[in-house]
Amino acid sequence: MLLTLGQVTSYGLSFIRNVILARMLTKVDFGLAAMFGMTLSLLEVSGRMSFGQQIIQSKDGNAESFQATSHTFQFMLSVIGAFLVAALSHPLAYAFKVPHFAWAFSLLAFVPLARGFENLDYFRQQRELNYLPVVLCELVPQTVVTLAAWPLAVWLGDFRVIIWVMLSKAALGILMTQWLAKRSYRWAWRRDYMKVMWIFGWPLLLNGLLMFASQQADQVIVGAFLSLNELAPYALVLSLVSIPWFVFGQVGSSILLPILSRIQDDPERFRWKYRAGVECAGVGAVVLMLPLIIAGEQLVTILFGPKYVGTGTLMALLGAAAAVRFLRFVPSVAAMARADTMNQLYSNTCRSLGLPLAFAVAALGGGVNLIAACALLAELVASGFSVSQLRRRQGVPLRDTAGAAIYVLCFVTVGLVTVYLGASHWSVWLAAVATLTMLAFSIGIAWISFPNLARLVQSAIAGKRITSIPNPALDSIL
Repeated sequence: MLLTLGQVTSYGLSFIRNVILARMLTKVDFGLAAMFGMTLSLLEVSGRMSFGQQIIQSKDGNAESFQATSHTFQFMLSVIGAFLVAALSHPLAYAFKVPHFAWAFSLLAFVPLARGFENLDYFRQQRELNYLPVVLCELVPQTVVTLAAWPLAVWLGDFRVIIWVMLSKAALGILMTQWLAKRSYRWAWRRDYMKVMWIFGWPLLLNGLLMFASQQADQVIVGAFLSLNELAPYALVLSLVSIPWFVFGQVGSSILLPILSRIQDDPERFRWKYRAGVECAGVGAVVLMLPLIIAGEQLVTILFGPKYVGTGTLMALLGAAAAVRFLRFVPSVAAMARADTMNQLYSNTCRSLGLPLAFAVAALGGGVNLIAACALLAELVASGFSVSQLRRRQGVPLRDTAGAAIYVLCFVTVGLVTVYLGASHWSVWLAAVATLTMLAFSIGIAWISFPNLARLVQSAIAGKRITSIPNPALDSIL
């Protein structure tokens, strides 16, 4: 509950900040802000080898020398990331048709550099399921920069607000990780640990670049082929549908990775925990994303103002893509719990194949809705491949994922059909009633379809713990 509350509050603050900036800045300035965010996502390589996850997963993760070696490796990569941002600032500014703002891209080099000075001890504390440090490290910077967003927007009145927000958040992040650490920040060099970190992390490094191609590069296409005016609503809608995914993903991975890592050598318990996790992800996908799919037009207009009218179809398509993405979350975490980071790499490779399709659509004159449809198609392919790889490499049968997948795809299809039939033109009250009705129906179906998950929920409410696998059919199969 602590971790969930922290993540929901953090992303809620990020959402409030986006509302403030979207209302106070022009669509062109908000489009520039999206470009700055994409630049950091592409070039901030130091965060892509997941040193914190290695500390959680590795049997040596509690050793001081392992943590210190992680600091050294992370600092080296952060310097590379900062150099790349600085070196590519002018080419990027020209590519985005804003050469006079190259200085702004150069300033962003301080953000990846800051990551190199973060103390990773708060990840080590997660090994014991102590989540207070990680919550504070995220929540305090988010609170401060959100409180500063309105005064900065009034004072500066343009895209420079985003630069100050990014730099301030990075600096505050460093201070919080150092302040909450039980072990001091120091460097060490152990070749055996470096080798293990590289083997674990290089697929995640490549995976990070593929994640950019799969989740944000379509914004580059919109900005390059269309205009900043069209990029602004696309980036705004993408950030809105990504919030539920990021909250669930960060909370889920922080909880599920330590649990699955502890039982990685017990196939019976591993499959039971996996199945419960994937069913929970399926229900989360429907409950969190279905309202955005059905009532996206009304929600965007209320929150961001009339200048963003007409985004209902775009919201539905990107919301559906985000819902499908939930289906490959648990398979990737389950694979990582057994030190297999190739699952994410393979699935994101499939997801990035949607990029050339989107490129072709944009080059032929297609609009943002067709580009979003390419993202949905690519997510479907990526999720299917992730599940199949989990079966092949980790021996988890497809039937352990099938129920949740069918559940998600059915309700996503219903949501898209509803929008196609005119939900974007409904009144706010009609959209709200339709959404609540559909949510109630989906929860009822989940309660009947996933009895083991229902039993877990009942036990959690009653304050009990399940200590045995409650699925006799699974026992007989094994």
